[in-house]
Amino acid sequence: MSRLTRSVDEFRNHVKRLGNCCLRIEEQFARGGLKVTDVELVYTSSFLSACSRWESLLEDCLYQTVCTERSTKTGNFRLAEFKSRQHFEKVLLHPRRNYLSLPSLDSATELAGLFVNEGRPFSKISETNQTYIQQAMWIRNAIAHQSEFAIGIFRKKVPGVSGLVRNRQSPGPFLRDVFRVTPDQRRYEVYFTALGNAADELRSAWV
Repeated sequence: MSRLTRSVDEFRNHVKRLGNCCLRIEEQFARGGLKVTDVELVYTSSFLSACSRWESLLEDCLYQTVCTERSTKTGNFRLAEFKSRQHFEKVLLHPRRNYLSLPSLDSATELAGLFVNEGRPFSKISETNQTYIQQAMWIRNAIAHQSEFAIGIFRKKVPGVSGLVRNRQSPGPFLRDVFRVTPDQRRYEVYFTALGNAADELRSAWV
């Protein structure tokens, strides 16, 4: 099993556990004793955790495409190769920074394009999943920063927010909102599914 495969499996399992946490908090809420704000806090914290792990997966995937086993897939040739992760970090990192930051899928694709043909495997993520991931980052920013600017972007650019009552147009109520009835699915599940599918696309495009 390749390291990228293990990383993707770990990511998917983590997101699954977060989703189960949201399901359990709903069950507890239905039995009484919890406030809506308590439930929404679990949703937002779970969403932040999923997004954080996604960013870690992007970073790990980048390192593996330039430092570890080569891909046998057609077109996945390297433009540059590094003997180790430490070597790559030394070349890439700014002298005043201690870690690599990949705040978006676009930035990961652009950076990968310097070292791998067409920025693969990041460039192979479907447009549908790219769209949901971008929305997820707007939601994440609104949760993490809680600034008027971040909340404004969230309300303006994330589909479905405007359908909520004005005083409920915030990440917690939105993530908990029912997206569809058949099959039963809440908003957070749409994004968790997209993140998991995108992780699978990274793996299948490289391994």
